[in-house]
Amino acid sequence: MRSGRFQRGWALAKQSFRVLRDDRSLLLFPVISIPVALVGTAIVMGPGIALYTADNQEAILIAFGVVTLYVLTFVTVFFNVALAAAASTSLAGGDSSVGEGLRVARGRLGVIAAWALVQTVVGVIISAIQSATNESVVGRILGGLVSFAWSAATFFVVPVLALEGVGPKEAFKRSVSVLRERWGEGVVGSASASGIVFLVALPALLALGVGGYALINSGQDVAGGVLLALAGAVLVVAILIGSTVNAIFRVALYRFATDGTVVGGFDPAQMQAAFAPKKRR
Repeated sequence: MRSGRFQRGWALAKQSFRVLRDDRSLLLFPVISIPVALVGTAIVMGPGIALYTADNQEAILIAFGVVTLYVLTFVTVFFNVALAAAASTSLAGGDSSVGEGLRVARGRLGVIAAWALVQTVVGVIISAIQSATNESVVGRILGGLVSFAWSAATFFVVPVLALEGVGPKEAFKRSVSVLRERWGEGVVGSASASGIVFLVALPALLALGVGGYALINSGQDVAGGVLLALAGAVLVVAILIGSTVNAIFRVALYRFATDGTVVGGFDPAQMQAAFAPKKRR
């Protein structure tokens, strides 16, 4: 069963990558989001750190940290919506562009801001649960289940925001509804295109990382540092490609789930098997 899921995931990831290969402009969205996120972090955390240094009040740092988290979430959602909009055009055989995707996202600023707030609040709550129950095995399991349930329930939220432009509440309900109607009540998240990208990159990451540490431990700091830097570069590239491939896959899967349209050369049988029914005991 696990072998079959991996093969389906591999096939879906390969097809998503082919779409990206044919339209490499889609990769620009996560690339552009990085400097935007860094600038947003500097703008918010700069004054926060300055105030904390002056007053040494931890509450100030926490407050600015939460605001920074919201800014980062907003940037992530904004560029994911832009990417999903452009990916939808590309999957349908049209000529997508960065400008087109950004125009769609700008037209959804209100709902993006609202959904980013929901994501931030839920993320803080999940982190609080995990932190409060860190010493308890049951607590860790509970925190993991809550995180998994939220990830599954919001699987299609970004495509909904990009393609339908509804508010956060309706987007969430739509995501859950699509998942249930197409794949049933008890599904497990076996649909992951981005995870395959990391598996492909893992050998290179391990080789470069282990080699770098070995060289540093043997006194060859420069050569070791170069290998570690290369490992970092491979990791960044894998993250960028993985996030883009995953966004392409979710849009294609959403189109298939809502109107039965198979776009981008995906196999309908593999799309239907993207999620698997949960085994009943």
